[in-house]
Amino acid sequence: MFSDTLPEHLNANRFIDAKEEISGPLEPQHYKRFAEMATLLPGGRATVRGSREPYGPRVVSGELQCEASMTCQRCLQPVTVALEGSIHWGLVFSEREMQSLDQELDPILVEEGQLFLRQAIEDEMVLLLPIMPMHESCDNGWTPDPEPGDVSEKESPFAVLAALKNEQGS
Repeated sequence: MFSDTLPEHLNANRFIDAKEEISGPLEPQHYKRFAEMATLLPGGRATVRGSREPYGPRVVSGELQCEASMTCQRCLQPVTVALEGSIHWGLVFSEREMQSLDQELDPILVEEGQLFLRQAIEDEMVLLLPIMPMHESCDNGWTPDPEPGDVSEKESPFAVLAALKNEQGS
């Protein structure tokens, strides 16, 4: 099902049991926490699908694609970063279920039967952000210091003290 917008939350059991699929745009006004770190650019999209094997975990899988504007850490100018990721969530209904969940799945806690979809997608977007956003190449005007000379050529800062001590002891 394609949607004008992704719902804030889903009925977890119904979504999984019906093996539904939801796809929709990522609208910047819905992701306030993400906005504190980067600016979500228009055109992003997320798709999620529910599934469950008999006696297996409830699984939500999907894809996430968007672009964000951040500050380049070299030149301090805006840089656009592409964020693409795969979603592999295991829905759990208690802390104890988290312990036994397959390690390949990221646990998502279902509260009162609801999967908080936008919050979980926002978590994924935050995890996709680069730690140090930078342009591939940029001119920041910085040039490295010339290579320092041999340390042995410089006079030791303690040479003055040694000279004073020799003068006093003589």
